[in-house]
Amino acid sequence: MKRKSGSTREEIAAYDENIVLWDDCDEAIVGIGERCGQPSVAIYDNGKLIECFVRQGMTHEEAEEWVDFNIRCAWVGERTPIILHTEVLPAV
Repeated sequence: MKRKSGSTREEIAAYDENIVLWDDCDEAIVGIGERCGQPSVAIYDNGKLIECFVRQGMTHEEAEEWVDFNIRCAWVGERTPIILHTEVLPAV
């Protein structure tokens, strides 16, 4: 069964209610990351994050800048979400 893209806040809260999520970007969530001895974190797709802000009315360039400055450069503690850059992966 193929997983739908994006998870709901309710699904993530059921997994771990303390995971930090960015507002208005749920459709860009691609999963939950775990590391030995570390708390779980949300993983967002970089391209999908940009798409979220384009749909909210920004140009592509504005959305890239917004994501770069306000999300990628944000540190909100050890549960800061991870940004996945799928565009650098080889095509399958």
